[in-house]
Amino acid sequence: MTILVTDACSVINFAASGDMDVLKSGLSVRTPRCKQAVDAELRKWVHNFPGLRPLLDEGWLGEPIELTRVEDRTDVGRIRTALGGTRNEPTLHLGEAESIHAMLTRVELAGAVLLTDDRDASRMAGRRSLTFWDTTRLLADIHFSGDLEWDEAQQILQRMDQADRGVRIPASYHEFIQG
Repeated sequence: MTILVTDACSVINFAASGDMDVLKSGLSVRTPRCKQAVDAELRKWVHNFPGLRPLLDEGWLGEPIELTRVEDRTDVGRIRTALGGTRNEPTLHLGEAESIHAMLTRVELAGAVLLTDDRDASRMAGRRSLTFWDTTRLLADIHFSGDLEWDEAQQILQRMDQADRGVRIPASYHEFIQG
């Protein structure tokens, strides 16, 4: 079963489009996980995106992963800075940085997939030989498992786009299934 380490932006895409049921179904056949910073970010955004409430209340993403070692803080800080985080905004890119660090250092996350629509985080994950998916790739994976039709995926992506979520919209079915 695929371990899916989620970033807040990708989860919020589903709340913004009103498609949390699709996310829930997709997560049910994977092992979703998130970092403490991602959980905190989702809790911060629940007032703007009330669709997040069941995800948080029912623990769809599992228990947030904690990073408690001193070296974790140092390494997360370096990654966060490389992603554009600043001292003035201490939580900017924190979720992405924690997720990447955890995937690199936690044995239980070996082979996990980072779910993020943050392009800089995706590039960094790729440079560190981590597998990453954006929302479109997750929808394609749900499609491959037989739980989502192509036209439904297109409609979901259009709703996300209309909600100004900046998702990648494939031009064709071929592009969709190619990831």
